[in-house]
Amino acid sequence: MVMKYAAPTIFAYLKALQALIVCGVWGCCPPATKVGLYSYPFLRSTGFEISERHQGLDNSVPTNHLLANHASASHLPANLSSMNLSSMNHLSMNHASANHASASHLPANHLSVSHIPAHRVPVNPEDEVVPVQYSLRIPQPSARYAEIEMLIDTRTKDTVELGLPVWAPGSYMIREFTRNVDRFQATDAESGRQLSWWKCRKNAWQVSTGGVERIQVRYRVYANEFSVRTSYIDQDQAALLGSSVFMWVEGQQSRPHILCISLPQAWKQAATALVPVATETKQPTFRAAHYDELVDCPIQMGNFPEFTFEAEGIPHRVVMPGAGKFPRNKLEQDMKAIVESCTEIFDHQPNLNYLFIIQHAAKGGGGLEHANSTTLQTREDVYNQPERYTDFLGLVAHEYFHLWNVKRLRPEALNPFDYNREVYTHHLWFAEGITSYYDNLILRRAGLLSTDKYQKTLLDGFNAVLGNRGDLEQSLAESSYDAWIKFYLRNENSGNTTVSYYRKGAMLGFVCDAALWHRSGGEFGLDSVMKWMYGRFALQEQRGFTDNEIRDAFRMHLGSEADSLWDRYVYGREAVDFARYANYAGLILKDTQDYMRKAYFGAAGNRNPDGWVVTSLWEGSTAWKMGIQTGDVLMKCAGKEPESDWIRDLKPGDVLKVEGKRDGKKIEFKGILESAPFPRFMWLRDPAVNPLQKKVYERLFQEAF
Repeated sequence: MVMKYAAPTIFAYLKALQALIVCGVWGCCPPATKVGLYSYPFLRSTGFEISERHQGLDNSVPTNHLLANHASASHLPANLSSMNLSSMNHLSMNHASANHASASHLPANHLSVSHIPAHRVPVNPEDEVVPVQYSLRIPQPSARYAEIEMLIDTRTKDTVELGLPVWAPGSYMIREFTRNVDRFQATDAESGRQLSWWKCRKNAWQVSTGGVERIQVRYRVYANEFSVRTSYIDQDQAALLGSSVFMWVEGQQSRPHILCISLPQAWKQAATALVPVATETKQPTFRAAHYDELVDCPIQMGNFPEFTFEAEGIPHRVVMPGAGKFPRNKLEQDMKAIVESCTEIFDHQPNLNYLFIIQHAAKGGGGLEHANSTTLQTREDVYNQPERYTDFLGLVAHEYFHLWNVKRLRPEALNPFDYNREVYTHHLWFAEGITSYYDNLILRRAGLLSTDKYQKTLLDGFNAVLGNRGDLEQSLAESSYDAWIKFYLRNENSGNTTVSYYRKGAMLGFVCDAALWHRSGGEFGLDSVMKWMYGRFALQEQRGFTDNEIRDAFRMHLGSEADSLWDRYVYGREAVDFARYANYAGLILKDTQDYMRKAYFGAAGNRNPDGWVVTSLWEGSTAWKMGIQTGDVLMKCAGKEPESDWIRDLKPGDVLKVEGKRDGKKIEFKGILESAPFPRFMWLRDPAVNPLQKKVYERLFQEAF
């Protein structure tokens, strides 16, 4: 691959940067012996001092504890010690097209194997730490390839191993990113001589260095999966997830990492939460304290609208690729309210700045959390539809809340990350489910969701949990542990055998919150447990919590009822007694039984030209008992074509005749329609409500009873 750089400028800056590395001054750079995401984000990520409020829950935490093993900030070169990194961290990189030559003399998809001197930091044999350097270019966006070049110090190694993650933290599924990698090669960085290499695992390569001081590794990555968990490139944009693009160097993960991006000619912006270190160059250059930080910062490139707002004393940059018209002032106001409501819970803002990447498209959705940024996906028309807009704000709240819960307060299995294989925990219900409870609660506290609508979301949650057949088969702990093979790899029978740790975990969040407010006499709720755990495990001890420690934390605040919740609802499979906990707030949870009066078939499907294709069945339902299978094509149900409302005029007890095809052969079924087995709840106010119940209600719903 041929890369053209503003060589004198980059070379001079990186030479100065090398001096910083030798001094050990990298803002949030961890000691070389400490690896993992916990090693950098607990105080503001590039700051040397924080206010007393930002020290978290225990004022004994030293303001400079991340600098304990580093040179003083006063040792920075004069031109850097006064640099306002907080304002630089999310600067838009604007570049003239003339400065982004893309080696047009090469074929568009050609990765050159000829030797071209890479931009590099001069190596001093006495230096102990040399950064891992990356160059990224997209020579032809329509071809969907990102080309990567790495410069690696190999002075003490006969062989060097490189690896690419098989999964993306925050999304618990093996995605095999290596399947998109090709044209791997390695050369002597000085002479360009080809070096031998071989695959040693499905996601790892070994290179024989031949005793050279530095090697150059090149490869390319095909990116055509538009989601927050993968990477995507087209003629208009590149949305890159670091874990799917950047290889690590075994044994050098804790070193500083430098990334230089060469933007395509027509693109002017690169947005990432990585710290910029060469903003005056034609290609933006960034640094990460270590590999975990490099791959935890997604990169958005292209031309897109953006804005910045300040909340809790820090700038929040919002980039909007794919967006047309949007209500900037309203969006800014609502997002600011969400940030403030989230931060109030923990009384600690862990970053100097934050980046929202909001991608707009006709398809796609969801979000993925990162330590100081998030990627969200939504539709462009969401801003004109009140209900969808509220759902989008819930997504914003969910991912922002992850700043604390998951990215810093996390199960021990997720610290540090093992990118080679699955990591198992029983507590995704806490990591994701409790966060899902808070996303709507935060909107309610921020005044973005009415009490009526908030209470309806809770009722919908109760209905979904108790109406889920899989709730009888799988506990929350099992659901968390088996996420890798069940939650993310669903099939037509999943609804009968699994429970969502998002949905049920969120509803257990309500249960815990109500129980805590009740036990404390209205003095504290779930916020206090979250704040205490964050203060102890994230800020003070900087480690993950164990299975016993999370139970102990709830036991400390809730007493013996915590054991009951754990035994019955976390590790057990009992139906959650939502009515009991609703009554702590003076509410009666009544099942309307509306659906019990309606006929229920028990099969879901999709319409195609031949008929209605069955895609899933509810175990024990009428369709199940009749012998219908997934894949059957239903053509007549009770003499009608099975449109969406074909069962509307039928009632429980009616005889149902079904005609269809299976593998091209005619089939017929007959059975007795049964009623729906799902509860449908409504709230009623307890006429005998007492003062404590009123107080709990006010704490839970942010209004007077």
